[in-house]
Amino acid sequence: MALVKYKKYQVLLNPDSKKVQGLQTGDIIRRQYFNGTDIIYSLLCVLSYGVERTKNTTTGLFDERPYFIGALLEGDELDGSNSTEIFDFARITNLFNVNRLGALYLTASDDYAPYMDVIDGIGKNKSLCWPEGLMSESFEDSQSQYIVRHSNNLNIQYTPSSNEVNRILTVTRMSDYADGFEGLQQDFYQFIQNNNQVLVSYKVRSSSALESLPVKLGYTDDLHVDAEWTESIGTEWEYKFQVVTVEYSGRHLRSLKIDLSGLPVGEEIQIADLNIILLSSVANFGDASASRIGKLDGVTDHVFGQLTGYGAYIQKLYASQSAHISGTLTAGDENGFGATFYAGKIHKNCFVNSLDVNITHEIHIEGDDSDVVNPTGIGCVYRSSSSIEMIAQTNQWLTNHVGERFCFSFWTYFKKPGRLTIQQNDKAVGEITIASDQTHEWRRVHVFFDLLIGDNKESDLILKLSPTFTASIYESVDPSIPNPDSSIFYFTAPQLESGDKVTQYQATDGTLNETSEYGAWFNRGGIGGTMQNPLLQLNYKDEEGNEGGIGTRSKSFLLRQDGSGYLAKKNIVWDKDGKVTFNDGVTLNWDNLDKDAQDQLANRYCRILGDDTFTIIGQDKDAPVSPTSITLTLEEIGFTSTPNQRQWYYKKDGEFVEIEDANAKTLVVDPDSEMWGIETNGNGTVGGESYLTVMCEVKLNESRTYSDTFTIKKQYVQGYTVEVVSSTGTTFQNGTCSTVLTANVYYQGKLVDPEYAKSHYQFQWKRYSASNIEKEIEIVGGTINKDSPNVLTLDYELNNSEIIVCELLSIDGFEYAFPITF
Repeated sequence: MALVKYKKYQVLLNPDSKKVQGLQTGDIIRRQYFNGTDIIYSLLCVLSYGVERTKNTTTGLFDERPYFIGALLEGDELDGSNSTEIFDFARITNLFNVNRLGALYLTASDDYAPYMDVIDGIGKNKSLCWPEGLMSESFEDSQSQYIVRHSNNLNIQYTPSSNEVNRILTVTRMSDYADGFEGLQQDFYQFIQNNNQVLVSYKVRSSSALESLPVKLGYTDDLHVDAEWTESIGTEWEYKFQVVTVEYSGRHLRSLKIDLSGLPVGEEIQIADLNIILLSSVANFGDASASRIGKLDGVTDHVFGQLTGYGAYIQKLYASQSAHISGTLTAGDENGFGATFYAGKIHKNCFVNSLDVNITHEIHIEGDDSDVVNPTGIGCVYRSSSSIEMIAQTNQWLTNHVGERFCFSFWTYFKKPGRLTIQQNDKAVGEITIASDQTHEWRRVHVFFDLLIGDNKESDLILKLSPTFTASIYESVDPSIPNPDSSIFYFTAPQLESGDKVTQYQATDGTLNETSEYGAWFNRGGIGGTMQNPLLQLNYKDEEGNEGGIGTRSKSFLLRQDGSGYLAKKNIVWDKDGKVTFNDGVTLNWDNLDKDAQDQLANRYCRILGDDTFTIIGQDKDAPVSPTSITLTLEEIGFTSTPNQRQWYYKKDGEFVEIEDANAKTLVVDPDSEMWGIETNGNGTVGGESYLTVMCEVKLNESRTYSDTFTIKKQYVQGYTVEVVSSTGTTFQNGTCSTVLTANVYYQGKLVDPEYAKSHYQFQWKRYSASNIEKEIEIVGGTINKDSPNVLTLDYELNNSEIIVCELLSIDGFEYAFPITF
């Protein structure tokens, strides 16, 4: 059995010491000092704390002595009988309380001492398992979610916090236990070598006492078990802490399993603040140092490498006079994003266009009057109640970087709590949870993943955001209370960068400069554009290979180091001696352009394609219409636009009116759309027809706008006739009527296909006396053909003149492609 039987110590505070016992459950604490001979070191986990009350035999009063109980994890044992031993402990981190993860660590006895470290986040950042939500159908992550295996026998719920207990999993048994494992199963994604020790820390309680709750840690396939034990569970919250030594090979992934098969029907168990972490992670905290003052030996920085000597190492610097830096310098808002000045690596954001995202479907783009302000101050803000799918990079780029790790970050704004699932080429790669207290505000979120090729090998890099909304605080308290929230979210400022760390946002447009070089970019002051594609380019290398010049993005201006240059794309050229040459292009007309330029200009246009007629049979309100809707498609020749550049309009009273959220390449027009209300008379028709004119406008930039218009008409047609033909005429002698009647259907004088008429219409035969055509009489001696209901066979004695009528009733909507003639 590899379950460690650690020693427990109760450490009491001397009332005369005037010290304060500030340690709490879950704290990882450390003592370290030099006693003149040896370094004394102990690492403990605080299991509980409180106050011990003893009665003073002299005064008769109770003395109170604060204490804590600690589990010795490694190091020297505590010897209370030794009067020279020091019991001063410093908190390094906490295993579940996020407000107690950091500490100041000052040492003169550690390796590379003396130094002072600011350390933070060890207990969480180094955790093997820190669940902050439930497993989802689309994405499962044992490191960040509670994973409960069951066959619909268990009901699971997640609560972020309640009464100072956080990350609460509630499991209720709904039906009897079935075969197979049922319970909590947290798989590790990190290989753990044997002889390593794993700390398992959590809180638990049950609706009724449980004598034995089985727990084990071992291979995910249960082939080997490193340790297994049982816990007794009460009805109040209890802190559970175990130390497990990994005995078997580290070449297999591990899993912690809590077996809930013994939970009775109707009972529930709650597990909270679960954390699984390596002992070495909390004992060796050098990687968690955010800053160091003193001797810097032992600190490794990704820019400078191994640091040596004395000094100060910090991750952020605020200086009132001067500062010498290496890395990235950004000036922006209080969050460090929305940069207006940047000095650092030029190519960081690999997202092709983060200002005007290439979204693959119709999307609402917020205007300047929106009550949700762009947090970065630049680019489009998109609003949706469903998924947003976008093209982040090309297929060639994806193919060149497949398998590499990238971090995808963006700003989002939720009006209701929920989750956001991120997919890359139809594969789930991450999930973001937005709690109730995180709504109605912009939050920058991120996930990191290894790029993969989807089922479609030719596809670009497609990223998709799919929201799932949950009940807000208003709905959960009282559903009758008017809910001010709505199931929508906002999205802006995407960034795709190499690695698993998110950095300051770097806006991009349609041109990326894939370089590893460093440089500077200014948003204003005559530079402009974007970081990777600026308007004015400094230290520019022209097409002839000359370096050190100043050029423009449009290639219309160049000033070289030797003084030569050009204007207006070389229509005005000067050499280093100042000799100026004016080319033919100075006077611009069509003849100055070469054939390639003329072809390029002539072939840039767009057009709208689609059906242009609705056919309506009859004038009734519910008259059948063909087709049921018309889809118009914008075809772009010589260019490609984005949703932000496209807009559909419809014509009303001689002017074009914007159609809300219509910015996709397609527009669906229904025959009963509100856009048909443009006609001048009461029933919406002019001369028996109605017309709807739509326009799609594409504005590529301030000087280039393309558009096309398209008119759809409604035509109302009538003209059904039914003709009954008798096989033996209409006059019979001697009172005997024997004939076959056939009802033929005509439309505008042309015979309708009999098979189509039989399958789409109902034939109703009626008989009347010629002397009283108001009263229908029974058809006697007549037989309707079952296979051909339009055929009636008569064979009976005729005593008077009679009228046989066939009426045509419609079974379904209009589908027949009738020949229309005007």
